[in-house]
Amino acid sequence: MCRMVVFAGSCIKCGGYFTWDDLTQELPCLEAKNTGIFGYCSRGAFRDEHQFDQECDACAVDEDEGVGDVDANSSDGRAGKDDSHRKKKRQRTK
Repeated sequence: MCRMVVFAGSCIKCGGYFTWDDLTQELPCLEAKNTGIFGYCSRGAFRDEHQFDQECDACAVDEDEGVGDVDANSSDGRAGKDDSHRKKKRQRTK
């Protein structure tokens, strides 16, 4: 029997009920793998639904999940830090 794992739940902001399609997984059985079609087996497919609450796409549009005050030109990941006063350490050689 094939198994479809579906994550569905409510938006934590607007309360609407949604199925999170990007998290859905189709797990085919060996018989369906041999035919090449999910659910095309003698026992069919079982839908396993899991509760998953998060913001829907419409509510998440206004959210900024990025890091604030990051200098886009910084290549080492340290934003806005002035390293001009630092001296380079030299390795001692004998």
